[in-house]
Amino acid sequence: MERCNRLEIISRLGVAMSELHAYNAPLQTASDRNWRGFIERQARDAVERQRNCGANPEWLESLPSYIAARLALLPADNKPVFLHGDVHAGNVLLAKEGGRWQVAGLIDFGDSLCGFNEYEFVAPGVLMAQGERELQRALLLAYGYSEAQLDLSLRARLMLLTVLYECSDLRKYALHLAPEAVNFTLAELEASIWTFVTE
Repeated sequence: MERCNRLEIISRLGVAMSELHAYNAPLQTASDRNWRGFIERQARDAVERQRNCGANPEWLESLPSYIAARLALLPADNKPVFLHGDVHAGNVLLAKEGGRWQVAGLIDFGDSLCGFNEYEFVAPGVLMAQGERELQRALLLAYGYSEAQLDLSLRARLMLLTVLYECSDLRKYALHLAPEAVNFTLAELEASIWTFVTE
């Protein structure tokens, strides 16, 4: 697929995610998995999860303090939104219209929950646009972020959510960047995965 069409698709995906999050889903449903409890559990189990994925020793040693220092970055009083929870290429339906691929649908809501909207960016940001500045920026800007909001604070929150993501595998994400990335520090990995920051 041509890059301009990829940019168009990820931009449309950003709009679709924004529309999904505006949907007034009832919170007392099977999808309401207790966001705060979910995050606390993910934080508690993060080291073991990454160890099982073959994470390097530096990450395993650094993760407890890294998570503890950054949990305060997640707003405690945000209005929860309905999250798909796993927006990636395998769950996005495309259709060809006028010779160009368009977003036609989103499937597999098995990982849905209600919580902080920025959690939704982890799967597409890492699995579809990891390390690709232009694609990540297109996704975030189409969602509704301003240029000024594409800053280091947003990057720090997204990296924390990447660590806490339900299927997080930092070693796999690093290998998608480059073989040597498995030996990056967490700070280096963050800067390599999330490249959208306005300079």
